[in-house]
Amino acid sequence: MPVPVDPFDEVLRPPTDETPEQRAVRLAREEQARKVSATIDASIKAERNARRKKRIVRLLLLGQSESGGSSYLHHIFG
Repeated sequence: MPVPVDPFDEVLRPPTDETPEQRAVRLAREEQARKVSATIDASIKAERNARRKKRIVRLLLLGQSESGGSSYLHHIFG
């Protein structure tokens, strides 16, 4: 069974002739990129949560009059 080939593996692999100084610089850049990515992800998540909170929900209560529908809504939503 052939091993699947990841096209990004070859591109993302560090150079074979990398010096320790170059490695340190590369690792620092990767860490900075991870921090930026995490910040962007957190921002997207916060925006998504804010949109969910702003979402308007309409509810239709069906039933006989004087059956306590408005009392139920006051109990749920304060």
